[in-house]
Amino acid sequence: MNHMSDPSGAERNVFVLSGGAARGAVQVGMMEVLLEHGIVPDALVGTSVGALNAAFMGYRSDQTRVRQLKARWLQLGTHDIFPGGTLTRVGHLIRQRPYLFSSAALTRLIHEWVPAHDLEDLATPVRVVTTPLAGSTAVYHRHGRLDRLLLASAAVPAVFAPVELPASCGHPGPHVDGGISDLVPISGAADLAPTRVFVLDASVPARLPRGRSPIDILVASLGVATRVRPEPDLGLRVAIHRMSTPDLGARMTDFSYTARHIADGRQAAERVVAEMVEAGQLPAGEVQVA
Repeated sequence: MNHMSDPSGAERNVFVLSGGAARGAVQVGMMEVLLEHGIVPDALVGTSVGALNAAFMGYRSDQTRVRQLKARWLQLGTHDIFPGGTLTRVGHLIRQRPYLFSSAALTRLIHEWVPAHDLEDLATPVRVVTTPLAGSTAVYHRHGRLDRLLLASAAVPAVFAPVELPASCGHPGPHVDGGISDLVPISGAADLAPTRVFVLDASVPARLPRGRSPIDILVASLGVATRVRPEPDLGLRVAIHRMSTPDLGARMTDFSYTARHIADGRQAAERVVAEMVEAGQLPAGEVQVA
């Protein structure tokens, strides 16, 4: 595949992938379109499910790899990440465990999806975002044991247990979901010298909780907290291209909408590509097949 960028060859693309649980599938469709048009990431930043997608693509950032990611997403079911039923969750509460779901299934999925031991082993630089419980801001990890970082980045409070990270990560102690401190981690792109930032936003728009389960209330409450973060300033020379999709009203643990999410993600990215072509920021031409 020919990596098409700015004619000057000076463009440096950073993909920023938000959290969003089951809505993370929209990022697959977005990356499909970007790669088809020769927009290849020079680095990626991800939080929560976005960190998992970013690490998967950081192993090899090409069209073949994103097709593999799509296939894995289409096979995902709720119990592949959120194991057990109501009795299991009640049992965790009775035993006063700090989570509703065991992290065992998510840990297995991480090992199956990302065959790299350390974050710095990935071919394309990736920043993984976590939230230290004893800290006051997000941490944008650039090195460390990858499975632990990804598990911490996805550890939604009360849903999964906090993850203990070692002193070698620079912020020892328990960490939880990176989306708590930076749901759409544009700030993590600051030290990656981008000229273009592509924001693959899978986060859930504001919605009233259904009130049927603790998870619904928790997700809605955390959504309020995460949306009040001020917009980072990357400077006038950095072009930021944002992609988002409609809210289908699905639960964050419901993977039955994956195909629709991927299609919506493609449409969102195609709109951005069309705008870039019209503005002269991207050469018009055929989609590249590889």
